Order: sequence, then structure tokens, then C-alpha cells
Amino acid sequence: MRKCVGILSLIAFISFTCFCLDYKIAFAESSSSPIKSVTVRSGETIGTASLFGNGETFITDMKVKVNFIHYTPYEIPLINGYSPSIEMIDFGGDNELLFCSSQTGGSGGYGNYQIYLLKPSSYKLIYDDKENSQNTTFQAKFIPNGFMKLANNQTNIFLNIDVKFMDKIFYGQIFDPNGNLKGVTPYVNDISFVSPSLNSASEFFRLITYRSVVAVAEVNRLGYIVQTLEYQNEEFLPVFTEFALKL
Repeated sequence: MRKCVGILSLIAFISFTCFCLDYKIAFAESSSSPIKSVTVRSGETIGTASLFGNGETFITDMKVKVNFIHYTPYEIPLINGYSPSIEMIDFGGDNELLFCSSQTGGSGGYGNYQIYLLKPSSYKLIYDDKENSQNTTFQAKFIPNGFMKLANNQTNIFLNIDVKFMDKIFYGQIFDPNGNLKGVTPYVNDISFVSPSLNSASEFFRLITYRSVVAVAEVNRLGYIVQTLEYQNEEFLPVFTEFALKL
């Protein structure tokens, strides 16, 4: 009889231990702390937006949980990446916008950038770098004697750029000694970096985007197409475009 009691006690102890272990794991998952939290406002309504994700370096299952006072919380799914961050920024609208960013970790220094308008029970995507890359396109081609023609396909405005500064090895693969073309075409990459920039005159932020122009190899970057966008009627519109040389 004592042996049976001992066995039953052992079974009860194992069962209780497993139950406690499962309970602790579930509790740990449900109480995970956010990567970052910011205060959000929509009119007079205040709340919080919290960034969550899994991992130590490359963060997966990223999302922003938005919780306005007296409203049901909702979630915004984000693209996985390194060094994720969120920030509320005043671009000049009725309310600040949620700027989300992370890095892909791939070659070329690409990132993921989205901007959201938050409302108490819903949200609206205002800006996405991938969509911006598709909707605003540029065309580049070399012209004789060491020049490159860069054109905006939306405005038909173009700029001729002297590219004789590039490495002689790459230059020799594009132009012959007489300045004639060898048939190589430059390539305009998608947007790789997006940054809010304060306009000190208006005291509101604008958006600055960067996309590189390369030839022969990715390492031979000729420069960057830099666009300034302003927030108007719940969208970001380009107001200024320039080309920054890579020297």
C-alpha cells in the first residue's frame, strides 16, 4: 500500500510541475514588453502605440498595437527587419503621423518605411517606400564624352550630369578613349533611405527620399536622386528633386 501511495504522489508531483511550467510559459508570452511605445492623439482623444516583435537582432512578427482611450485596440502589421523603430512626427496635418522604419540588412543599405494616420478605431497608410518607388520613376542613360542624362518620367524634366569623376576602371567599360559609348546602361535603384527633415521656416517636417544610380556594378554608385516630399491632403507629394554626386 505504501508503494502505491508513493507512486500516486510522484504522478501528482509531475503533473503539478508540468502545469506550473506551462502556466509560466503562457504568462511570459502574454506579458512581453514592447520594443518602443509612443503617445498618440486624434483630435482630443489620446492613446498609445506600442511596437512589438520577436528576436534579438532580426525582428520578426512585427506589429504596432494602437490603443486609444475608450476605444477597442487594433494592430498594424509591419515588415520584418533590423533596428525597428516608431515615432510620432508633425508633418503639418491636423494630427501627428506614425513613422515606422526598419532595416533589411541586405546590400545597398535598404530599409522599410511606412507612415500611418492613426484614428481611434482605424488607421490609414499614408506613405510606403515600395509604393513610392513604383509610382515615381526615373530613367538614366549615358551620352557621349562622359555624361549621363537623368530624366523624371512623370515630369519629363531631365538633367545632364558629368560622370568623368567615376573610377577609371568602370569609366573605361562605359566610354572608349574617344568618348564614344560602349552600350552600358546605368540603373536607377528603388528608394533605399527615407528620413523626416525639419523645415525651420514652417516648423513642420518634410520627407526626404534617396535612391542610388549605379553603373556596371552596385559598388560604382554615381550618386543619389534626392526628393523632398511635403504632406498635403493626406498624401506626400514631391516638391523638389535634386541629384547628389557620390564623390
